[in-house]
Amino acid sequence: MAPPKYRGAINISFQLSIGIGFLLANLINFGTEKIKSGWGWRISLAMAAAPASILTLGSLFLPETPNSQIQNGKDYEKAKLMLQRVRGTNDVQAELDDLIKASSISKTITPM
Repeated sequence: MAPPKYRGAINISFQLSIGIGFLLANLINFGTEKIKSGWGWRISLAMAAAPASILTLGSLFLPETPNSQIQNGKDYEKAKLMLQRVRGTNDVQAELDDLIKASSISKTITPM
């Protein structure tokens, strides 16, 4: 749903976030392994569960993309309204037609 001029930056931000997440996870594990009495792994696991819970709860509030609405055979008007909201313009008919055409082509492809 991102505009084409921002897709590269969003992709790079995603990759950077994953790298930072790996680094933080390793630092947390390094710090919690020194805790005596067997609590280190519990604390490490609880710290990992916090961001996972936030992401899970946040995903419940995400809208469907226009492409997924078209693929699932839902109302094309809803897809058009979503495109208009995301793009910030009412002139989205050409993009909607492309999405509908791509969806119909993808449904004709049979898996090997």
